[in-house]
Amino acid sequence: MKFNDLFAGLVVLALSGLVAFASWTLPNPSEQPLGPSAFPLILAGLLALCAAILALNGARATAAGPLVGRADWARSGTAVLRLLLVPVAVVFYMLCAEPLGFLITASVILVVLFIVGGTKPLQAIGLALATALVIHSIFYLGLGVQLPWGPLEPFRW
Repeated sequence: MKFNDLFAGLVVLALSGLVAFASWTLPNPSEQPLGPSAFPLILAGLLALCAAILALNGARATAAGPLVGRADWARSGTAVLRLLLVPVAVVFYMLCAEPLGFLITASVILVVLFIVGGTKPLQAIGLALATALVIHSIFYLGLGVQLPWGPLEPFRW
């Protein structure tokens, strides 16, 4: 979908109003003139200013095109499939990371994404394995994040 800037500006303007309302209700226990709500209110005001400029520019451009339309890439079934593969990959990771382990799950996801992106299958397998190992090493060894091993538990290092 392709949205006119008028629509985006109005949505961001409404969000800035919500931020301003939420920050206005923050308590000020020390009764200082600039309490905890000052900074969020300033940011909400700046956000509202930017949103108003965006909405005005979008309103000027409404004569040139529709408010909502399909982007050029959305007319291609392959491009839509590639877009939908990302949330599918996230759900697949959520469901399979524990039983299969990080290395296997990440490798499967990367192989599929590489192949759909146009990489040759053998090259995709090699890149996926190398990438999964590097990411695993960074998180597991470098940052100390305990990633699931799944069936590779006996080979844990």
